[in-house]
Amino acid sequence: MKLPRDFFYDEVRDGFYIPGMVKRAWGAALTILSEIDRICKKHGIQYHISAGTLLGAVREGAFIPWDDDLDIIMLRDEFNKFWSVAKVELPKELTFTFDIGHMDRSGYLAAVGISEMYFRPEILRKYCEYPYPAAIDVFILDDLAKNPEDEEFRKDVLHILYTMIGLVESNKEKSRSFLKELEKVEELLEIQFDRNSPLAPQLYDVFHRVCQEFNGTGDMVAFLAYQMHHEKTKFPKAAFQGSKQILFCNREFPAPIDYDTVLKVIYGDYKKPVKAGGIHNYPYFRQYEERLQKLFGEKWVFSYQFKEEDLERPNVENFREILFKTVDYFLERQKKILEACKKKDFLFLHTVLPACQEEAIALGNAIEAKKGEGCESVSLLEQYCESLYHAYQALEEVLHSDEKEIDRVLSESGMQVERMLKQSGSHLRKLRQALEGEFKRQIVFLPHSAKHFDSLRPLIDALCAEDDVECKIIPIPYFDRLGDGNFSEMHYEGNEFPVGYEITDYRTYDFATELPDCIVLNSPYDEVNPVWSVDSFFYSRKMKNYTRKLVYIPPFITDEINPKAEEDGKAFGNMEYYVTVPGVFHADLTIVQSEGMKKAYLAKIARFAKGGVSKKMRKKISGAGSCLFGEKKGQGTKEVLEEFKSFLQK
Repeated sequence: MKLPRDFFYDEVRDGFYIPGMVKRAWGAALTILSEIDRICKKHGIQYHISAGTLLGAVREGAFIPWDDDLDIIMLRDEFNKFWSVAKVELPKELTFTFDIGHMDRSGYLAAVGISEMYFRPEILRKYCEYPYPAAIDVFILDDLAKNPEDEEFRKDVLHILYTMIGLVESNKEKSRSFLKELEKVEELLEIQFDRNSPLAPQLYDVFHRVCQEFNGTGDMVAFLAYQMHHEKTKFPKAAFQGSKQILFCNREFPAPIDYDTVLKVIYGDYKKPVKAGGIHNYPYFRQYEERLQKLFGEKWVFSYQFKEEDLERPNVENFREILFKTVDYFLERQKKILEACKKKDFLFLHTVLPACQEEAIALGNAIEAKKGEGCESVSLLEQYCESLYHAYQALEEVLHSDEKEIDRVLSESGMQVERMLKQSGSHLRKLRQALEGEFKRQIVFLPHSAKHFDSLRPLIDALCAEDDVECKIIPIPYFDRLGDGNFSEMHYEGNEFPVGYEITDYRTYDFATELPDCIVLNSPYDEVNPVWSVDSFFYSRKMKNYTRKLVYIPPFITDEINPKAEEDGKAFGNMEYYVTVPGVFHADLTIVQSEGMKKAYLAKIARFAKGGVSKKMRKKISGAGSCLFGEKKGQGTKEVLEEFKSFLQK
């Protein structure tokens, strides 16, 4: 089953963040479903998509954002047909886990899937680069007895068997109470268990035989292993005696003929989305992560390990900062020169003025090399040097005059020295103003995806309207990753950005030379995202070496997340995929969508770091982004802009 590459990227849908690896789990499940669908069509077997899969198909034609698996359902007769052909028809990498060897039933429901972690390229390619085990659960429906008393008796028997299976699977089958119960079941059902063989498969076999007791006689059906604990979860049998093809992830699959009734039984008002609920075992592949890490060994880089030094940053000074520090130094020295002039300390002036000229010439050459000829600042430096030259010439007259002429020379040339020095100070003050126009603060934006540009656009638009800021938009390449972590196809979307914005080619911009005042990124993952990655040159840990200020702005907004709310359990759990990642720790500032989300970020970081959140880390997270990401374009951008500019000036 071929899915578009965009299908596998992390996204936010219905306010819920979906990690890329969950998307791969979806892709693998869809591939398995396509095999089941092929077999069922070939042999005339009726099955239906069910539970969350059916709900997603009916409501939005795709997976529910907070679902991580795929379910199907079959009436028992149809399931038995499938069971009889599945082993022969399924591809060799897929297993049918309803029986083991010659032992009959080994569970309450069946599953079709990949039971091992395969790293053979052809398997990874086929199953969407998903490296974990993947399976589709098959729920089996049996008839309920028409007579309530018969059904009640069966339910009691099933409860007994369910309890006994639990004891066996807890290794308590040797207890005296268990053995007595086993004898009661044998007497009640007129059967005999083989004490010399594993009891679990035998008990499951009996459980399923009891489930089938009234098949062919009832009007209502249920998955009895669940319904015995949830009495109302039962369906009209007629709902499954026919199918409607329904679109799911751009492919048609069979839904129950009366899917409306089925969904109402399971969910009640199913048309109203309900929040994801507690995290429990979500995502299901978490249980396999430790095994996968061992298989990868040193190549496993997909879990970020926090180090305190990640909060530190190198001292980066760019040309602009050095330039203004130099001018400030010139201005400060100018005060000392004027003081010396008033005190008639001509020897000091005679020594310092040539040095001032040399430094001014060097500064002018550096500016010309950076900006080319014709700069106002260079012209002012030339005028500054000219004033210093005339002041120096006047000093020469003073210092070389004879005693008879000293009073006259001091009066005439001394006044000229003072006048020229005051003029040079005026040139320096004008120089600073000119440099502020010629050397604006340079802010570099590094979006990787054209569709995520909207997350940066309000801030870019606001900054472009400022006189003292120069924005550079530099789209950067990104790569899909294979299931073993290696890079595959490269993508560059620089030509897909909105018209009206000047785009800079990343290959022509020299970060080491430019050292922009601020770099803004919206990809914080560095190497830890197993599904895709930007070019490694643009990892946050490297980018902070090229700027004084590194800022991360997430390219998405989610619903607000309360770390303490059960209904936000999955959403808070998924924050590990975009909060406890390198960019958040390397960045000098992360602008999130609200003050409430800032608290959620800090709560997630506190659990991750296990030592609480340092004062330094708290300062790195800002909730001001609620304005930037408001529902109305540009809503509150002024507040975000002010905070952003204040941050740049610190």
